[in-house]
Amino acid sequence: MRTVYVMGIVLLSALSLLFALGIIYGEATDRWFLGGGSVGALLIAYSFIVLLLRKMGMTGPRKTER
Repeated sequence: MRTVYVMGIVLLSALSLLFALGIIYGEATDRWFLGGGSVGALLIAYSFIVLLLRKMGMTGPRKTER
């Protein structure tokens, strides 16, 4: 199951890079809807990355505190 989480994190990281490029492109071409949408999508992708890290046990309470 851990492999599925790692693949999800890798996929979301690649998408985050595309969203960051979308922000840059939106700002450079003065298309505020593209830049703003990319910011929102980037934040959602980051929240899912943190969720997957938590499910893997990489973040959150230490094992001794459980």
